[in-house]
Parts: sequence; C-alpha cells; structure tokens
Amino acid sequence: MQTPPGRRRHHLNIMSQQEINIKRQAQSLERTLQGVLHLLEDKYDEFQQLCRVFNPKRGYSPTAAKDIKELYKTAGAKFAEARALQQTLRSKYRGFVQLDPQRQRQLEELSLMYRKDYRFFEQNQSQWEREQRVREEKTLPPRLLSHLYTLYRDSPSLPSLIFCFQGDFTALQGVKERVKLGERDILDMTGNEMWLVLAGIQSPEDSILRDKLTETFLQGVQGRVKAAVLKITAGEEAREDVLQGLRRSLAGVPPGEIKIL
Repeated sequence: MQTPPGRRRHHLNIMSQQEINIKRQAQSLERTLQGVLHLLEDKYDEFQQLCRVFNPKRGYSPTAAKDIKELYKTAGAKFAEARALQQTLRSKYRGFVQLDPQRQRQLEELSLMYRKDYRFFEQNQSQWEREQRVREEKTLPPRLLSHLYTLYRDSPSLPSLIFCFQGDFTALQGVKERVKLGERDILDMTGNEMWLVLAGIQSPEDSILRDKLTETFLQGVQGRVKAAVLKITAGEEAREDVLQGLRRSLAGVPPGEIKIL
C-alpha cells in the first residue's frame, strides 16, 4: 500500500526539523568551544606575566604563588572542557559540523604554553623551598667542624665514626657519662642534641656494630634517645653537607634505635 503524498511530505518535514535541531545543537557546542578557547587566550598573558615575574630571590609572595596555582587549576579545567566538547562534536555530530583543525592545533599549543610557564614557576618555587630549608637548618657546632678539619688535615685517610644523638636532655647526659674520649675524639652537646667523633676506629659489619653501639650507649635510657652513625674512611667524607644529611636522617629513626649510614 502506497503512502499518500501528503503524509510522505509531512514525514520528510519532521526529519528535516530533527536535522535542523541537531545542527543547532552542534553549532551551540561549537560556539561554547570557541568561547572557552577565547577565555584561555585572554587569561594567558596574565598567567604568563605572573609566572615570569615570580622570583623568590626578590621576596617570596604567598599571594602570587596562590594566584598562579589557582589560575593554572582553572585553565586545566577549561582545557578538559574544550577537549570534551571536541570529542562530543566528533562522535555525536560528525555529519553536522566540521571541526577546524587549526583551532585544535591552537588549543594544544596554548595548553603547551600554559604547562611550560607553570613548570618555570614550579622550578623557581622548588629552588626557594630548598634554599629555605637550608637556611632554617640549625648550624653545626663550630667546635665539631674545627676538630674535624684539624683531624683530617693531619690524617686524611683516618677511619672514624661520627655520631649524632637526639633525645631527652637528661637521657643524653646519661649517654654522655658513658663515653670515654681518646686524644683524637670529641664530644659536643647542646640542648637535646649531642655529636660524638670516635677517630681511628675500624668498624665491623653494620649488624654487629649496631648491636654493640645500642648496648653501649642506649641501654637503660628507656627509648628516650636515638642516634645516627656515619662511618667514614677519609676526610673528604666529613663535609658539612654530609653531616647535615646525617642529622636529617634522624627524622625517620624511632626513639631507642640507631641508624648506620
């Protein structure tokens, strides 16, 4: 049975209207995509300027750092939105709109520019944080450094043990009383920290050394003291940065234990 001409034309008109509606949806998404791209372009100059002038050496600005991070987070969300719109237009509206490849390249190039400037900011901030940690580190006892310099100036290849103890002041005093210093040894105690250099000692295996040191120094102090020990065989190993590293390593040592480096 043939469809009457009037009904066939009505059916074709409905399909045509559906296509028009779909095309309008696609155009609306395309305009949204263009708006997102324009927003990212407009914000880029401000973002780049903030990243480029951020220089902690001229004075660290927490407000500037916060603004940069918030702008980058917002830009990241907009890039994700733009890519999602592109994907929707490709998959759902392929026959109704043709994506501009130049616009796609523009979006990816802009994303790369944002990432590049943010990495520049991150490098500056990381450098400032490292320098800040170094400045905040407590200086090493001058008497300890002077002793090590003299010791290894005269005996460059002398094996030694260098200790850094931390803990309760009274417990450290108890440990101090157990130490018998030789001519080339030194002990320096300030507050809750004590440094000890035992020179001319050939140390055994770590497990044997740890048991011996725990028995000698930490027995009876009820877990109120911890220590890190550096075994060295030459004066070049007794640098100030190495000793600061020895001190920092104590952060992960539980009270009542000794760490051997």
